[in-house]
Amino acid sequence: MKLIIHSDTTRSTDALESLIKTRLEALALRQRIEEATLRFTVQNEASPSYQASIQLRVPGPDLNAQACDHTLRGALLKTLDTVERKIDALKGRRRARRRSQLQHSSKGRTARAW
Repeated sequence: MKLIIHSDTTRSTDALESLIKTRLEALALRQRIEEATLRFTVQNEASPSYQASIQLRVPGPDLNAQACDHTLRGALLKTLDTVERKIDALKGRRRARRRSQLQHSSKGRTARAW
C-alpha cells in the first residue's frame, strides 16, 4: 500500500502519522488498498477550521471521505471512521449479492435434477 500525505500545515506529527498507518493497516486486512491519499487543510476563517479528506484506491470504485473538526486529530478520526463504515457497507453488499446468487443457482439445480 502506498501512502501519500498532503498537509497545508506543519502540525502533522509523528503521532498522527503512526495513527494513520495503524488504522490503514487494519483496514488493509479487510479490503485491499492500493493507494491512500490523505489531505489536511486549515481554514482559519471557518468555524471548524481543520479539514481532512482521504481517497482510497481499491479494486472497484475508489472510496472517498472528508470531515471537519476543531482539531486536526478529530478531523482525521472522523474521516477514517467514515471510510471504515463505507468498507463495511461494501462488504455487506457483496455478501448479500453472493448469498442471493447462491440461492438462485441452487433452486435452478434442484429443479433440473428432478
